[in-house]
Amino acid sequence: MDDQLSMFYLGPEGIMVPTDATPVPLRGDAQVALSNFLLNGQFRLNYIEWRLFFAMLSCIEETDTEFKDYFIRVQDIIELAELKSGSHLYEEVSKNIKGLMSHVVEWEEGPNTTRYAHLVTDATYYKKQGIVKITPHPDMKPHLLQLRKEFTQAQLKQCIRFSSTYTSRIYMLLKQFDSPKAGHRIMSITEFRFKLGLDYTEKLSKGKEVQYNLYPKYSDIRRWILIPAQEEIAKTDIPFEFTPIKTGRKVTAIKFTLLKGKRLRPTPENPTPPKQLTERQAMAYARLSKFKFTDYQIHRILQNGNLIDINKACYEVENTNFNKLGQPIENKTAYAYGIFKKKFGLE
Repeated sequence: MDDQLSMFYLGPEGIMVPTDATPVPLRGDAQVALSNFLLNGQFRLNYIEWRLFFAMLSCIEETDTEFKDYFIRVQDIIELAELKSGSHLYEEVSKNIKGLMSHVVEWEEGPNTTRYAHLVTDATYYKKQGIVKITPHPDMKPHLLQLRKEFTQAQLKQCIRFSSTYTSRIYMLLKQFDSPKAGHRIMSITEFRFKLGLDYTEKLSKGKEVQYNLYPKYSDIRRWILIPAQEEIAKTDIPFEFTPIKTGRKVTAIKFTLLKGKRLRPTPENPTPPKQLTERQAMAYARLSKFKFTDYQIHRILQNGNLIDINKACYEVENTNFNKLGQPIENKTAYAYGIFKKKFGLE
């Protein structure tokens, strides 16, 4: 304990800060910037990790030629994000700091070149002091340092407030087109799904893998991603509207139009934006959808059961081919309905 405390000294306002850090408070008007190559890659950060990432970016100075150890006070994030009760954030940071180290970003560096790299090379959380130390990975240098062209920047106070990973992602993707010459962005459904990391493989123990395809239908994307993101981003500098583009009867692309301070027209189909699902809930939602349950039934399950029990029930159904009488299960949906009705109160 004494060794840990020796790493700190009493800084301004009586706050304990690391001895090798320059305690610079986060400023709302500070700029976060990254190259468009990196921006348009695939990110799968959750909203806590996004806040830490944005805070780290705001600490990078235009004159930096090498990365430093960037120190961030959790209390600064709480204040900039305008959290009414920010005490939970300390615990969330403690849980997510390891995850930030493990993330690999994928982006296209050229027509035939796909690059994979870690975002950070070191992350430390000093729990007693509520301070995070983050060091970007050296592979990030061309995308975070000395940016002169083909980059996107935003004010920290605009992007650190979001409570959803998807809102953070969409905001920065739209911010790239926030200019007098642009004002709108069109993304195919395939591109949109890639950039938001909706399709991915999770590696389990013993070499097993699970493929996730979150929100497979456009109606799911619209309800659980686009409308909540639209509501959150409406309070920033780039409120937007979105329009589905169809090929035949299928939605194949989405057009985003930046409103530049105009009032957002209400969405008649869903005037009250729904609360976004967490990533783990979305994974369970995708898994339950394969049993052809209705949207109402799936949400009853998510409301009535915890995710561990829900995933256990999914595993049971997925790996059972015979009923209690030893007869082959011909209708998996009906069988699944009976299992979930008993455990989670389906109607």
